[in-house]
Amino acid sequence: MSRHRALVTGSMLSSAELASIEHDGLDVEVIEQTLGEAELSRALADKDAFILGGNEYVSATVLSATARTRVIAFLGVGYHSFIDVGAASAAGIAVTNAPGANRRAVAEFSIGLILDSVRSISHQALRTKVGRWEEVRGFELAGKTLGVFGMGSIGSTVARIATNGFGMRVVYANRSPKPEIEAELSARRVGLDDLFALSQIISLHVAYSDGLKGVVDSALLRTVRPGAVLVNAADPRLVDPEALHNALIENRLRAAAMDGYYIQPPPAVDDDPHRLLALGEDRFLLTPHAASATADSCRAMLAANLSSIRNVLSTGTDPNIVNPEFRRHPRWRSRLT
Repeated sequence: MSRHRALVTGSMLSSAELASIEHDGLDVEVIEQTLGEAELSRALADKDAFILGGNEYVSATVLSATARTRVIAFLGVGYHSFIDVGAASAAGIAVTNAPGANRRAVAEFSIGLILDSVRSISHQALRTKVGRWEEVRGFELAGKTLGVFGMGSIGSTVARIATNGFGMRVVYANRSPKPEIEAELSARRVGLDDLFALSQIISLHVAYSDGLKGVVDSALLRTVRPGAVLVNAADPRLVDPEALHNALIENRLRAAAMDGYYIQPPPAVDDDPHRLLALGEDRFLLTPHAASATADSCRAMLAANLSSIRNVLSTGTDPNIVNPEFRRHPRWRSRLT
C-alpha cells in the first residue's frame, strides 16, 4: 500500500518533529517560506494532507486546484485567518485544529505582553542599546483589575496566573458563566462595556467569528479606563484598527499589544493603511503570531495534527474536525454510509 503524502509549511517544527511525521507513515515535503496562492496550489497538487504551520492563506482558488487533498490540519487553534473553511467543505476537505495544545504557551505569552506593555520593556531595551538611558515609568499589576474577554481554556489560565502570581482582580465577559473560575479566583462576570470601563488591563481570548469582527470598536474604546492596556493574542480582527489607532493617539489607551497583524506579514511602515506600525513599541507592540511557539506546544499540536490526519484519511472522522459538513461531498458519502 502506498504511503500518503503531506505538505508542511512554516518553520515552527524542529528536525526531530519533522522526522516524527515520516515515522507516522507520511511522505513529507517541507516548505519554510510563505507560499503565495499559485505556489501553494502547485505544492498541494500531489498531497493527501496539509499541516499548515506557516502564514499561507488557503483560499477557494487553492482548494479548487487540490483534487487529491483530503485534510488540512492547522498547527494551532485559531485557523479562521488562514483557511476558507466554507470552500474547504465544498471541496470535501476536512479542516482540523489542535484545541488546548497551546493553552499554556499562549497564556504565558499573553502575560509577557501585559508585562511588556505596562513597563515598556521592549521600548526601553531598544532605546538603551542606542545610548538613550531614559527610564519610563509604568505601573505594578498587584491590586489592578484584569478584564478577560473569553474565559475559555486560555483565558482562564491567564486569569489564574494574574490572580495567583500577581495579585490581580479579575472580571470577565463570556457567553456563559464560569462558576468554577468565579469560586476559585473571586472573578466576576460583567458585560463587555463594564469590562472595558473597569479594567486597567484588557486581554482578549475569545474565539474569532465573523460576528465578532471589530467588536472592539470606537464606542467600546470610548468607555475604556484612561491609561488602560489592551492585549490581543487571539485574533487581530477582533479590534477595529481605526478605533485602536485613535484610542492610542488620544491617549485613552496607554498601550496595545497584538500577536499577529491585520496584514500578514506586515507591510513597510509607510505602506501601513492602519498607521499602527509607525507608533513606538511603548504604544503599539507587535509580535509575529508567535504566542504558541514553544517546543512543548509544538509537540502537542503536531501530535494532535497527526492523530487527526490518520483518523480522517482512514475513517473520515476525528474529534478536532471544525467543518463536519465536508462529509456531504460525494467522495465521502459513499465511504461513510
